[in-house]
Amino acid sequence: MIATPPLHIAISARALSLPFGGVREYVGALLRELLALDTPHRFTLYYADPALVGSHPRATEVVLRAPHKFFWDHTVLPLRLHSDRPDVLWFPHNVISVGCQVPAVLTIYDMLYFRMPEFPQREYAWPDTLYMRAFIPPSLRKARSIAAISQWTAHDITRLTGLPRERISVIYPAPGPAYRQIATADSLAVRATYGLARPFFFYAGILSARKNVRLLVEAFGQACNDLPHDLVLTAGNGFTETPYADLVASYGIEGRVRRLGLVPKEDLVALYNQAEAFVFPSRYEGFGIPPLEAMACGCPVISSNATSLAEVVGDAALTFSPDDAGTLARHLRAVAGDQGLRERLARAGLAQAQQFSYAHSARQLLALLEAAAG
Repeated sequence: MIATPPLHIAISARALSLPFGGVREYVGALLRELLALDTPHRFTLYYADPALVGSHPRATEVVLRAPHKFFWDHTVLPLRLHSDRPDVLWFPHNVISVGCQVPAVLTIYDMLYFRMPEFPQREYAWPDTLYMRAFIPPSLRKARSIAAISQWTAHDITRLTGLPRERISVIYPAPGPAYRQIATADSLAVRATYGLARPFFFYAGILSARKNVRLLVEAFGQACNDLPHDLVLTAGNGFTETPYADLVASYGIEGRVRRLGLVPKEDLVALYNQAEAFVFPSRYEGFGIPPLEAMACGCPVISSNATSLAEVVGDAALTFSPDDAGTLARHLRAVAGDQGLRERLARAGLAQAQQFSYAHSARQLLALLEAAAG
C-alpha cells in the first residue's frame, strides 16, 4: 500500500457557531476525533466566532468575519482559501462555497429544504430554505465526495436530485462521551433542581411540526389516568413551534406536562438517566440523535419508526407509527407497568448505542478527505 503524503486539510467550521442542535454536536464531536487521529496531516479550521479560538490546539485556527453567512461562505472563505491553498477541504454543513477551487468533501444532514411526501410542511425559515434550495444542488455536483449522516438521507439525496447513490457515503453520528450512565446521586440532584417529584417520560428536542409533539401529548393524555407519571419536555426554540396547550387543557393534565426549556448538557444527561423512558415521536429525521443519546445513558426508548429512525434504534426500542397515538399510549402503559421490560430495553439500548462511534466516523471522514485530495 502506498502511504498517503502529508496533506493540508482545511475545515469550514462555521457550524460550530450555531446556538444549539444536532449539526453543531455532530461537527464538534467529529472534528475532535478527526484531530485526535494519528496522521501526518496538518489542519486549518476557519471559524466565524472568535470565542472558539483555542478550542482545537492541534489545528491552526483562523477567524473570518462577515455580516451574514452568505458572505462568509461565498466571499470571505473562498478568498482566504485562495491565499492558504489547502489540499482538500471539508464543508460539514450542506453547502460548498461557490468560489472554492479546492477539492471538497461535503456533508449533508437532511433534505427538508425541499418538498417531500413524508413531511410536506416547511421546516425552516424562508431565507434558509431558499438559500439551501439554491446552493445544495450545485454543491452536490461540485463535491469530490459526499457524506450523508444516514442511509435515509442518502436515499433522499438521490430521490430529490438524481445523484447516483454510489457517489454518497454514510458517516453516522454517535452519542458524545458526555452521554453515559452517571451516579444516581448526581442525577437525583438535577431532578430535584427542576422539581421533578414524580416518575416521568421524557422528550428532548425542538417543538416544530415534524417533531410531532402533539401526538406525544395526545398519547400521554390517553394513558395518564393509568399512570402516576409526568411528561417532561426540554426544547430549544426552532423556526416554528407547534402549540399543544389545547390538548393539555382537554385532558386536564395542566400540572403533569412540564416544559423545562433549553437545559445545559450535564442536566440533559441527568434527565436521560432519571427518565422512566425517552419518547421520540418525530415524523422526519435526517438521523435523530436524541434516542441514541438516551440509550447511551441506559434510558429505555420509545420511538416512531419514521424515516431514518429505524437505523438509529434498530431492535432496541418500542416503535410506533408517527400517526398512531393509541399504540404510543399502550407503549407508555407497558413501560410504566413492567420493570422487566424497562430493564430489557435499557440493556438493548446500551448495546445499540455502542454500535455508533465518532472515532470510527472520523476514520471514515479522513479516508474521504485523503481520496478527494487525490
